[in-house]
Amino acid sequence: MLPSTIFNFSDDNWDLRAINPNFDQRDIAHSTANFSSIKPDWFKQEAKKHIYHLCKAGQSNTFGTIKHHLSALRIFSRYLSQTNITGFDQINRSIILDYLAKEQKVTKDKLGGLRSFFTAGTIRGWFTIDQDIIRDEDYPKRRRGNPDPLSDVVREQIEQNLHMLPDPIVRMWLVCFFAAMRPSELALLKKDCLVQEGQHWKLVWQRKKTKDYHEIPISRTIAKVVQEQQEYINNLWGDEWDYLFCHYHGLSEVHLSQPKLKPIRKVIPQSRNPLVTVINCLIKSENILDENGQLAEFTPKLLRPTRLTQLFEQGHDLAVVSAWAGHKHFATTSTYYTEVSCDLMEREAGHIQQALVNSDGHRLPYESLPKSFWEKPQAHKLELSGTHINTPIYGYCGLDLDQDCDKFRACYTCQSFVAVPEKLPQYLKVRDELRGKEAKALASGQDVLVEQFSRQADQLDKIIASLQEAA
Repeated sequence: MLPSTIFNFSDDNWDLRAINPNFDQRDIAHSTANFSSIKPDWFKQEAKKHIYHLCKAGQSNTFGTIKHHLSALRIFSRYLSQTNITGFDQINRSIILDYLAKEQKVTKDKLGGLRSFFTAGTIRGWFTIDQDIIRDEDYPKRRRGNPDPLSDVVREQIEQNLHMLPDPIVRMWLVCFFAAMRPSELALLKKDCLVQEGQHWKLVWQRKKTKDYHEIPISRTIAKVVQEQQEYINNLWGDEWDYLFCHYHGLSEVHLSQPKLKPIRKVIPQSRNPLVTVINCLIKSENILDENGQLAEFTPKLLRPTRLTQLFEQGHDLAVVSAWAGHKHFATTSTYYTEVSCDLMEREAGHIQQALVNSDGHRLPYESLPKSFWEKPQAHKLELSGTHINTPIYGYCGLDLDQDCDKFRACYTCQSFVAVPEKLPQYLKVRDELRGKEAKALASGQDVLVEQFSRQADQLDKIIASLQEAA
């Protein structure tokens, strides 16, 4: 890494590291600021002051963010030159509206950088600008899409072929996916991230985006993966490298074995990410297709929603999934990181699609069932075979959980009984057993039992006929 150059305010080309050496190593590509294209000079001088203060304050701890501010000022300066504006006293709301109208694309970064400049300049007394000059309604509406995780079809194919890839890349996948990390967090994960507490292991790391420490429990398998990566990095550079992972030269887009792969002491950059390159090489080499038969696409940003969706589909409560992600609000997890798949809908609400019928064999609308049935159908389940007196019962009880039942042991004749198709074989067996009992009771002259067995068998006939028709 080249040393930073001496800072001189009057220069048009700055090395931002000379102003603030506490930079993110992934931001080395953004560590310079060029003001030569900013005209006129009166605007350039104030723009320099603003960038200097942003850098000195470590705004968002990233030079990339500062470059976004500089870009916004550079674009606005072109407008000033074209319209022959000669001072800040001429910049008003009408000028801003004209500027936005002439811009082909208005972005949050363009407006945010300019608004920050006007606010900071006015507060610090560099110039005076009406603080209502840029308003919230000027910003384009923010539309965040629903999560788009890797499908199980793609993920399973990738995981089945991980053994074909270099071990360090495999470990990137395993750690990033298991922890549901952001790509930036994987790049800056320290070697001392693994913590043992008794027999349990956890992963602890500092998150750049939220400026906090996050921890999750991990299995012994993942702990072993981290330990193997620690040993690998230590054998390369020992204490000269603080991070668990590193960048690589010689990445191949066609050879899975990566014959020219060479580790270098550089934080994994946002572009030319080795994990992306090698996984995409695997996808092409093994012709991994998605559920639509198209060649799968992969970016490391897909791993976080994929893992969180997986946890959710495995039955973990949303609160657990949200805590795993480190989100402050459940809505963030449910809206942007967890997708409800068709498989999950079938498992959770598949009985909506079933031919539910009551004891008279009439179709039973799912909406007619009590709220407690919607929330917890298993609590309504009837599976009374060996312990139930006289007649085995299969299906569901349509009574709310807080209501008393006055027809226990006579479920098949109760209007609250819910029959389901998968129990059809049991219904046939129970019906035949009831007809047999009816015949024996009739032969013995037991009229009460005859009436009881006959009534239940008749109701089962209606249920069976309805379910067979639906099938």
